[in-house]
Amino acid sequence: MKYVDDGKPRSILYQGHLSELFVPYMDPLMDWRDRAYLDLAENPGGLANSLQPGLDCPSHATFIDAVVANGQGIPVRVERAACLFEFDPGSMAWRHWDFMTRRTESRANRVLVLRMIATLGNYDYVFDWVFMQNGAIRIRVGSTGIDQAKAVTRRDLRDGKGEPPFGHFVAPHTVAVNHDHYFSYRLDLDIDGVQNSFLHESLKVIELPSGPCRKVWVVEPKIARTEKEARMRMHMARPGLWRVINPAVKGAVGNPVSYHIRAMGTNRSLLSVEEYPGGRGGFTSNYLWVTPRRRDELYADGKYPFPTKRNGLPQWTDRDRPIENTEIVAWYTLGFHHVVRVEDWPVMSTKWDQFEIRPYNFFDRNPAINLPK
Repeated sequence: MKYVDDGKPRSILYQGHLSELFVPYMDPLMDWRDRAYLDLAENPGGLANSLQPGLDCPSHATFIDAVVANGQGIPVRVERAACLFEFDPGSMAWRHWDFMTRRTESRANRVLVLRMIATLGNYDYVFDWVFMQNGAIRIRVGSTGIDQAKAVTRRDLRDGKGEPPFGHFVAPHTVAVNHDHYFSYRLDLDIDGVQNSFLHESLKVIELPSGPCRKVWVVEPKIARTEKEARMRMHMARPGLWRVINPAVKGAVGNPVSYHIRAMGTNRSLLSVEEYPGGRGGFTSNYLWVTPRRRDELYADGKYPFPTKRNGLPQWTDRDRPIENTEIVAWYTLGFHHVVRVEDWPVMSTKWDQFEIRPYNFFDRNPAINLPK
């Protein structure tokens, strides 16, 4: 992906895709404990299904066919596997009311959406790539479909015994089991070229010896030299910014150009990798990973779902390879814990989760400043 900036194409993203999807269930019984699905690796028959005009996508969308492999590895054509459309999100791109002139300047906002939907067992997932006029890309997932449930002898909560420990009553004699959803996105960012670095900026409080304000927070930048230094987790009490920068390209005021990976409402696994069957889902132990670009490293949990020895992000980054000023790939884990509510039954209302990569000192001013009225 490139952005044409005053007639000059500037590279941002060479390749971005969903790398793996991990859905582990929390019921310890024998017939449930192995339900820790690596859905992209284990589901045969192709993932995409045909989109319905006017329902799955607006009727004015452009629909795109695709070729996928079925369960026998034979290529099959899926009609309307993806759609591309514009829409007005109902919010302005920017706005300001001037106190002196009593005038308002405001610009309407439009976004471009590329969408596909995959049905993986009982769940349907809506995968959107949303391209914005300010140069940002929002990646979002809508989760819907039918929750996985089990039959129980008890009818409901009226017997006074309380909720089952591993799930939630959603109907008489029906318990939906607690579980997680994790989506690993592989982002091969090329910020104004391929020689990039990963910058972590911590926000830290400092105390001043004198003055009307004795405590303020400041930004403490640190370039990650190797993979282990770039294993990132979010902490509400220790906020910070994650940025992929090009140290060799400077903006108008001298800052290196970059894109910010903006986490937006995600959850990390509560369990260790060893507690999942076969050590699956190791990528869930961190929100963000950064690796040097390798052609054979495309899937966060490794190429095969049933190896005797796992080979994914934890194992790759244990080598602690250098990642400074080179071709790097960022891996972001989007996820949520799902305690199923009654309103999720019998079909779950679409739940949206998202994150964003947005320009940070990439442009010399707001790139949407010249949008027409």
